Amino acid sequence: MRSKIKQARDQVEVLRLALLSPAAEEMGAALPGLEEAGHCLATVEEELRAGACAPYEVRRELKLLKNDLRISARLIEQGLAFCHGWAKMLGAGPAYTQTGRQAPSSSEGTLSLRG
Repeated sequence: MRSKIKQARDQVEVLRLALLSPAAEEMGAALPGLEEAGHCLATVEEELRAGACAPYEVRRELKLLKNDLRISARLIEQGLAFCHGWAKMLGAGPAYTQTGRQAPSSSEGTLSLRG
Protein backbone atom coordinates (compact mmCIF):
# COMPACT_ATOMS: atom_id res chain seq x y z
CA MET A 1 0.00 0.00 0.00
CA ARG A 2 2.78 2.41 0.92
CA SER A 3 4.59 1.69 -2.35
CA LYS A 4 1.46 2.55 -4.35
CA ILE A 5 1.19 5.91 -2.60
CA LYS A 6 4.90 6.50 -3.21
CA GLN A 7 4.38 5.76 -6.92
CA ALA A 8 1.56 8.32 -7.01
CA ARG A 9 3.78 10.88 -5.26
CA ASP A 10 6.54 10.26 -7.79
CA GLN A 11 4.12 10.98 -10.64
CA VAL A 12 2.88 14.15 -8.95
CA GLU A 13 6.53 15.21 -8.65
CA VAL A 14 6.93 14.73 -12.41
CA LEU A 15 3.91 17.00 -12.89
CA ARG A 16 5.34 19.61 -10.52
CA LEU A 17 8.61 19.69 -12.42
CA ALA A 18 6.72 19.94 -15.72
CA LEU A 19 4.73 22.89 -14.36
CA LEU A 20 7.98 24.65 -13.53
CA SER A 21 9.43 23.97 -16.97
CA PRO A 22 9.02 26.40 -19.85
CA ALA A 23 8.51 23.49 -22.28
CA ALA A 24 4.84 22.60 -22.79
CA GLU A 25 5.82 19.14 -24.01
CA GLU A 26 6.86 18.18 -20.50
CA MET A 27 3.31 18.68 -19.23
CA GLY A 28 2.00 16.43 -21.98
CA ALA A 29 4.57 13.82 -21.03
CA ALA A 30 3.41 13.94 -17.38
CA LEU A 31 -0.22 13.08 -18.19
CA PRO A 32 0.15 9.28 -18.57
CA GLY A 33 1.93 9.20 -15.20
CA LEU A 34 -0.99 11.00 -13.59
CA GLU A 35 -3.32 8.34 -14.92
CA GLU A 36 -1.04 5.72 -13.38
CA ALA A 37 -1.14 7.66 -10.09
CA GLY A 38 -4.93 7.56 -10.18
CA HIS A 39 -4.87 3.78 -10.60
CA CYS A 40 -2.41 3.43 -7.70
CA LEU A 41 -4.62 5.50 -5.42
CA ALA A 42 -7.73 3.57 -6.48
CA THR A 43 -5.94 0.38 -5.43
CA VAL A 44 -5.07 1.92 -2.06
CA GLU A 45 -8.68 3.02 -1.59
CA GLU A 46 -9.94 -0.50 -2.35
CA GLU A 47 -7.52 -1.99 0.18
CA LEU A 48 -8.60 0.47 2.86
CA ARG A 49 -12.30 -0.10 2.17
CA ALA A 50 -11.69 -3.84 2.43
CA GLY A 51 -10.51 -3.28 5.98
CA ALA A 52 -6.76 -3.07 5.57
CA CYS A 53 -5.06 -1.26 8.39
CA ALA A 54 -3.24 1.97 7.53
CA PRO A 55 -0.05 2.02 9.61
CA TYR A 56 1.73 5.24 10.50
CA GLU A 57 3.97 5.10 7.42
CA VAL A 58 0.94 4.93 5.10
CA ARG A 59 -0.78 7.83 6.83
CA ARG A 60 2.47 9.79 6.59
CA GLU A 61 2.76 9.10 2.86
CA LEU A 62 -0.85 10.20 2.36
CA LYS A 63 -0.15 13.48 4.17
CA LEU A 64 2.92 14.03 2.01
CA LEU A 65 0.86 13.27 -1.10
CA LYS A 66 -1.74 15.81 0.01
CA ASN A 67 0.99 18.43 0.37
CA ASP A 68 2.47 17.53 -3.04
CA LEU A 69 -0.96 17.94 -4.63
CA ARG A 70 -1.48 21.28 -2.89
CA ILE A 71 1.82 22.57 -4.29
CA SER A 72 0.95 21.40 -7.81
CA ALA A 73 -2.53 22.92 -7.56
CA ARG A 74 -1.02 26.26 -6.56
CA LEU A 75 1.37 26.15 -9.53
CA ILE A 76 -1.57 25.45 -11.85
CA GLU A 77 -3.55 28.34 -10.36
CA GLN A 78 -0.60 30.71 -10.80
CA GLY A 79 -0.10 29.56 -14.40
CA LEU A 80 -3.77 30.11 -15.15
CA ALA A 81 -3.67 33.60 -13.64
CA PHE A 82 -0.59 34.37 -15.73
CA CYS A 83 -2.33 33.24 -18.93
CA HIS A 84 -5.46 35.25 -18.10
CA GLY A 85 -3.30 38.31 -17.48
CA TRP A 86 -1.64 37.95 -20.87
CA ALA A 87 -5.00 37.42 -22.57
CA LYS A 88 -6.31 40.65 -21.04
CA MET A 89 -3.19 42.55 -22.06
CA LEU A 90 -3.48 41.29 -25.61
CA GLY A 91 -7.20 41.93 -25.72
CA ALA A 92 -7.94 38.34 -26.59
CA GLY A 93 -10.31 37.68 -23.70
CA PRO A 94 -11.40 34.16 -22.82
CA ALA A 95 -12.10 32.06 -25.87
CA TYR A 96 -13.41 29.06 -23.90
CA THR A 97 -15.41 28.53 -20.75
CA GLN A 98 -14.11 26.43 -17.85
CA THR A 99 -16.08 23.48 -19.23
CA GLY A 100 -14.11 23.70 -22.48
CA ARG A 101 -16.92 25.11 -24.61
CA GLN A 102 -16.46 28.15 -26.78
CA ALA A 103 -17.36 31.34 -24.95
CA PRO A 104 -20.04 33.51 -26.55
CA SER A 105 -18.67 36.59 -28.23
CA SER A 106 -19.82 39.78 -26.55
CA SER A 107 -18.46 42.14 -29.18
CA GLU A 108 -20.42 41.21 -32.28
CA GLY A 109 -20.90 43.90 -34.90
CA THR A 110 -20.86 44.64 -38.58
CA LEU A 111 -18.15 45.83 -40.89
CA SER A 112 -18.82 47.99 -43.91
CA LEU A 113 -16.22 48.68 -46.62
CA ARG A 114 -16.35 51.16 -49.47
CA GLY A 115 -14.01 51.21 -52.27
